[in-house]
Amino acid sequence: MHIFISGATGRNGRLILAEALSHNHTVTVLARDPSSLTPHPNLTIIQGTPTSLQDVQTALSTPSPPSAILTTLNQRRVSDNPFSALHPDTPPDLLTSTARVLLSGIANTAFSETPKIIINSLFGARESMDNMGWLFRSVLTHSTMKIAIKDHNNMDELVRKSGIPFVFARPARLTEGPAEAVRVWPDDGQGVGWNAAISRASLAEWMVKAAEASEWDGKSPVLTK
Repeated sequence: MHIFISGATGRNGRLILAEALSHNHTVTVLARDPSSLTPHPNLTIIQGTPTSLQDVQTALSTPSPPSAILTTLNQRRVSDNPFSALHPDTPPDLLTSTARVLLSGIANTAFSETPKIIINSLFGARESMDNMGWLFRSVLTHSTMKIAIKDHNNMDELVRKSGIPFVFARPARLTEGPAEAVRVWPDDGQGVGWNAAISRASLAEWMVKAAEASEWDGKSPVLTK
């Protein structure tokens, strides 16, 4: 399978890239600084950004159109503190604007079959917000994270309206550590514990599996360990 990954230089993106390559998939990525990624025989690196339609279209057609698109873009804050300000290079509509560019790029690329988009979302987006523990729900709605939630929801709506096959992965609190078995919950997160978590490596493994299989097509499951 040929895969395009947007956001491959981020913390989650690097793990997803490594996972895809370990499955012997060929991968194309966009990177502002190609030297930040380790060369691999199955990896094509296009210098550019996800905000540029021309760069995205180049990535979508080099060396060939992908069967799956994995996007791990996320807003950056000046620290991991949820109350810290957005990083100066992160617009509040980053996810929505880059999704709009990606969808335009897909529309202008000759695919033999429409690709599936697998998106790194988060527990708290859309209907899953109502089933979060009150403490985490309060943090998401009263900190800088509320900007990210709004952006995720707007991006979600754009992708759904496009008619393109999708999977939204909604991980609970992300941790470091090895990949473990993943528990897949309903889209609304009903039954997930108040302090649920999942490792970034587990998320990466699951997202690549979602690209390979059809089990979760059209769904937005909450993911925990």
